[in-house]
Parts: sequence; C-alpha cells; structure tokens
Amino acid sequence: MLVALIIPLIESVRNGPSILIIGAGPSGIAAATKLLKNNYTSIKIFEAEDRIGGRIRSVEFGDAFVDLGAEWCHGEKENIVYDMINQYNVLRHTNLSYKLVYSNGKYIDDDVYQALIDFADSIDASVTNEETEKNCQGLQSIGECFQKQFNASFTKRYSTDSGKLKLAVDSADWLECYMATYDSTFSLQDLSRRSNYKRCEGDLRLNWNGRGYKTILELMMQKFPDTSKQLPLDERIVLRKEVTKILWRHNNSKVVVQSSGNGSDEFDHVIFTPSLGVLKASHDSLFDPPLSVEKVTAIRNFGFGATFKIAMHFPKTWWNVSELYGFVWSAEDEKKITSDFPEGPFKNGRSWLTTSTKFFQAEHNPKVMIAFFAGEMVPDLEKESDQVLIDGCMYLFKTFLGSNYSVVEPDSIIRSSWYTNPHFRGTYSYESVKGGSGSRYPEELGKPLRNEDERPTVLFAGEATHPYYFSTVHGAIESGYREADRLINLYSS
Repeated sequence: MLVALIIPLIESVRNGPSILIIGAGPSGIAAATKLLKNNYTSIKIFEAEDRIGGRIRSVEFGDAFVDLGAEWCHGEKENIVYDMINQYNVLRHTNLSYKLVYSNGKYIDDDVYQALIDFADSIDASVTNEETEKNCQGLQSIGECFQKQFNASFTKRYSTDSGKLKLAVDSADWLECYMATYDSTFSLQDLSRRSNYKRCEGDLRLNWNGRGYKTILELMMQKFPDTSKQLPLDERIVLRKEVTKILWRHNNSKVVVQSSGNGSDEFDHVIFTPSLGVLKASHDSLFDPPLSVEKVTAIRNFGFGATFKIAMHFPKTWWNVSELYGFVWSAEDEKKITSDFPEGPFKNGRSWLTTSTKFFQAEHNPKVMIAFFAGEMVPDLEKESDQVLIDGCMYLFKTFLGSNYSVVEPDSIIRSSWYTNPHFRGTYSYESVKGGSGSRYPEELGKPLRNEDERPTVLFAGEATHPYYFSTVHGAIESGYREADRLINLYSS
C-alpha cells in the first residue's frame, strides 16, 4: 500500500503535480497564488464565466467601481482580507447615517430605528442572548423567534407611546428583509437559531474607497500595488470553460475532467471552488462516482439563498449623500400599492416594493445610488425588465423622499443576477433549520475525495466550506489557502 502511494508522489514531485482549480473566485485565486508562490507551476484554472472574481464582481460604473457582489470588508480582527490590505490604506469606514423613512415622507425617530436594530441583534444566531434563549427555547428558526418576540417586545417598550408603537409594528416587514439581507435567506423561517458563524471584531462596514472588492484579488495576484511584480497567473486561466463532469476513482491517482466543448483533461489533483448553489443543482451529474451520503446531506441541508442589488446612475445627485435610507410602509399606504403600482412580482399579498432594505450612495460615486432587496421575491426580481425596476424605484423615491427632494429618473442601471446565473445560483451560504442545531456541514463540504491510498484527489474550497467564516470573502480566501496547503504538505512530506 505504501509503495502504491509513494510511486505516483515521486513522479508528481519530479514533474510537478498537475493541478486544476475549478473557479476563479477568491478561493480559487487564493489557492492558485499560494501554489505558485511555492513553486507549483503545473496549474490551470477553468472559469465558466467570461471574467475572474466569482461572487466578487466590481464593475466600472459612473465615476468609480461598484460591487454587484461582495461589497464590504466585515471586521478587522482575525480577518485575512483586512490583514492583507490594511497596510495599503485602501479601506474606509462607511460613514453613512441610517435613516428610516415612513411612507408619509417623514423620518422615523432614531430611537425607533435603534430599537429595531437592537431587537434584530438580540435574536441573531451568532450572538448569545440570555433573554432570547429563555423566550425562544425550543424554537428552531429565527423567523419563529421573531414572530413570538416582536410584538411583545415593542408593546412593552412603547407601552406609553402609541405613536412609536405603531411605527415599530409597521416596521416589522422592513426589519425581516433587513435581517434576510445579511444571511442571504429567502425566509427567516429557514434561518436556524443556532449558528457556528463567527463575527470578526471591529468595523463591519469597511468599503473599498471606490476601487471595488476586486482589489483583494489584484493584491493576491500581485497586480496591486505594483503591476510589475504580478504572478504568472493570467496565462493559466481559461475563461468560458465550464466543467461538466469530474471522474475520480478510488483505485486511480488521476482525475479526468470533462468540460464544455467536449474537452477532456487529466490531472493529479482538482480543487473545486464553485458555490454551494452549483453543488445543490448539479452534484449528482458532476461527480462520477457520486459523492458520499454524508457530503450530499451537507449539500442539501446547508442553506444557500440570494439578495438582489441594483446600481442606478442619475444625471445629478438629488439625495442627501450622508444618509442611507430604509423605507417603511404604513399598513394603510401598503394597501394602495396594488392600484398605484401593480407592476412586478407580488407574493402573499405583498408587492416587491415592500422588500427593499436600503438605498445609499456608492463610494466616490456622487451620481450613483445602490439599492438592496431581499426575501422570497429575489428570484422573480432578477427576471424583471430594467424599466419595471426603474419605475418601481422611482415610485419608492417619490413616495418616501419626494416631499424633501426633487427626485429625477436614473439614466442607466446595472443589476445583479446571482440566483438565475447557473454558475452561481445564489449569493452565499447560511445555516438552515434543515441542518438542526449548530450543524457541522461546512466541515463535511470541505472534506476532500480520496483514492484507496488516502491520497486527496478532489479537494473542495469556497466560503461554504469554512467552519465559521462561511458567507464571507475572508472565509473563501482562507479555504483556498487551506486546500493549497493540503497539497503543499502532501508533497513536502
């Protein structure tokens, strides 16, 4: 058995192991750059899209880059993104004041806004709260806890102020969408009350000062800050190359990869980095032989959803550049939407216009506003025409901000399509109620496929494979480095 393992290793060391990385997102780029820096040069990257970046997508729009995918660096302590980029003075605190606006055009009291955020934090799965544990004991989802706690909490808080109580109660739909944005879930009912997710301490909203999140990819590839020192990676990336089949064998040290155009290639190792959404949709057709029951269970039960983002360019800046807006409908005004603006998706009696979570100015981009939408209508919104989206946003602006500002129509927009894109099928992962309390699915997703000699032949990276930084770019990068180190350690031993 030992001889069978050593012989292919000797051959691979002599010639350099052939390694295919599937996907040129942050985890794939991380794995490739670490391998190159350690003199592993027989590397290829197959990327199904016509660009690199994966769920980092920085697009030049207006006066700077805007991010249709990952947007902020979340935290400073033990965050590999922050550690790598901090010395270059790129990141900036997002200095925006969050303002909730009521559908009568008036700003909602800051006390009510803060109370809503405090409530959201109190039932967040990554934060331990004794009162929540007591009141929501036995409940499986954040949604169940929200429904049980919300009215009671605010009735108690505003028992002597009926005006604030009404504002808080009318804000419930907005708050649910706000919370869904952060976990990329279509419903809080699917979001587990138990989570292994770990927040990095420090500023959670560090922006890229108009450069875009792509800067971290450029830094890893050594295109930033000095392009003359860049790694020879571009020549190893094959764009528009979609992998259709991965044939791995217990009794074979090689992996055969079939790809678009009926191509077939053989490698010593494959590092698979596409999203959990891709695995959910295609794992049964991608891998031959099929994945283990344990890995398939993890794929099916770990959560993966999507949010929707629009960037709008205007002829002029007509809003307050220091404010980030959230729109709250009164129960009375929400009923008018059906007749006033019947276009676009409606579900369970609600219009898509009630699912917006925030509108704010893009960094270093005075004529560009970014909009977020969340919840169950995201898949339908991705299929809507630009004109319906523009008209809907204009209806929102005139309803909520028209009494204070001279609203003008955008002259161009760009938008995300993560859910409908077959190369992603969503944005990022979360812990679903399907997994039970504190599941260990990311570890299972990250386990490599091994041949009969226990040699890892197909390895897995990506944000969903990180045990506690899932859903983040820093988790994705750490996972890419982890799998590169796995191969480096294999051959160094």
